[in-house]
Amino acid sequence: MRKRTIGILLGIAVLAFASGRVSTAIDSVYAAEESDTSEDEDEEEEDDSYTKELEQKRNNALDQIKSLKSDISTVESKIKELKNSKSNLQSYINQLDGQMNTLSSQIKKLEDDIAATEDDIAARTEELEKAEADAQDQYEMMKTRICYLYENGNPSMLAAFLEADSMADMINRVEYARQVSEYDQRMMQKLSDTMQDIKEQKEALEEEKQEQEDLLSEVQAQKQAVNKAMDAKTAEINSYQEQINSASGEQSEYEKQLNEQEKLLAQVENQIAAAAAAKAAASDGDGGSSGFMWPCPASHRITSTFGNRTAPVAGASTYHKGIDIGASSGSAIVAAASGRVTTSAYSSSAGNYVVISHGNGISTVYMHASARYVSEGDVVSKGQTIAAVGSTGFSTGPHLHFGVIVNGSYVNPLGYVN
Repeated sequence: MRKRTIGILLGIAVLAFASGRVSTAIDSVYAAEESDTSEDEDEEEEDDSYTKELEQKRNNALDQIKSLKSDISTVESKIKELKNSKSNLQSYINQLDGQMNTLSSQIKKLEDDIAATEDDIAARTEELEKAEADAQDQYEMMKTRICYLYENGNPSMLAAFLEADSMADMINRVEYARQVSEYDQRMMQKLSDTMQDIKEQKEALEEEKQEQEDLLSEVQAQKQAVNKAMDAKTAEINSYQEQINSASGEQSEYEKQLNEQEKLLAQVENQIAAAAAAKAAASDGDGGSSGFMWPCPASHRITSTFGNRTAPVAGASTYHKGIDIGASSGSAIVAAASGRVTTSAYSSSAGNYVVISHGNGISTVYMHASARYVSEGDVVSKGQTIAAVGSTGFSTGPHLHFGVIVNGSYVNPLGYVN
């Protein structure tokens, strides 16, 4: 604009000279030139102020991102610690649960044993009652026989027995009585022995039952204690889970804020790139070597833009740090601007790639080439062929991945080329 203004004013000066007003016209030219210079300085000041404002926004966003990443890392560590504590506690609860199962089995066995012992005691009681009844019957029968002998036997014999004069006489009489009641005596002794045996069995069973009941009470107390411990530990687990849920909520909120800040950062970087491109274009309006040119003359077809995207192949980034330009394999890749080659290498993801530094913190990146024609340290000029389009690295087909780095961060290349 400035050159065109000067040209017009010079034309006016020529006309003024023809009409005898040369001095006035020249003064007008210099005055206009001085005015343009002042306007340019004002525009530069505005540009610098705008750039500083963008840089401040960028720095603020970077600070926020750093802080949020630190917060996320802290929360992740907290969640990990809580999960470890919960896991350890769960293992302890599992042990308690195993103890509960063992104690429950013991209680069930003891209850079964007690029930069996009670059945045995009941059986012994029934046997004892029957033996006592049999003994009573036998006793009654013996009394009946004695009475019968007395009533129907030889009275003189009984009287002789009762009225024995000597020990020998009495022994003879007892022997006689023994022979008479031998059967009854054997039966009474047998019944007496049976009752004694049953009583002893019953007493042993009752002692066994008491021991079983004591052991049952002890095991039940243990089970109650374990159950109480399980309730307490379960409450602790629930508390841990609540803390984990709370921390996870914090993490989600931090990640949401981080995503917003990253979007803001990308937006600001795009604005910075656009401002830098506009400034470069303004200082190089005639298309000189200091500006940027399209890096793939054979094609202007953009197949993937800068920013968030769905990864085209496994291993590729979901945040695209450049633009993809679809072109035939072997098409020329040219330097977007003059500079020095800082990298010319191969990687599994980028394939054959070249990085050129252009000064002022600006570098350009060219990826997935089928061939590289420059080496690290080479000085290249704007428009010089540096590589050929290919599909090396993580790629779905022949294309050029073109990226622009400003002060260490990727920005939208369309702020520099179009």
